Amino acid sequence: MQTREGPVLWEQTQGCPQGSCNGSAFWNIVADEILSVKWPQGVHLQAFADDFAFIVIDNTREGPRKFNKLALDKFKEWADKNKLHISMGKSSYVLFSELVRGPTIKWGKPIN
Repeated sequence: MQTREGPVLWEQTQGCPQGSCNGSAFWNIVADEILSVKWPQGVHLQAFADDFAFIVIDNTREGPRKFNKLALDKFKEWADKNKLHISMGKSSYVLFSELVRGPTIKWGKPIN
């Protein structure tokens, strides 16, 4: 940045402040990578501002568990790569199913 005293440089280690002029453009560049992923049939990622929603559709008992794991693992990999924190307190899921008990959905790899 140019100042009266000359140019000022600093190392950028985190994102832009919320509401900044360029924040939306920078976020679009980062989010474009995960939004460009070719998901398997039945998996769709939708974004609105800085929120994401996966829609997973499958007619088998095992499909939702398998597809949710695949989607969340890939999403976590992208978030970690971009040093993004996912708030588990703000995260939720809704299951629409005739199954008596739906699949268990977990964030990240299980701890051994």
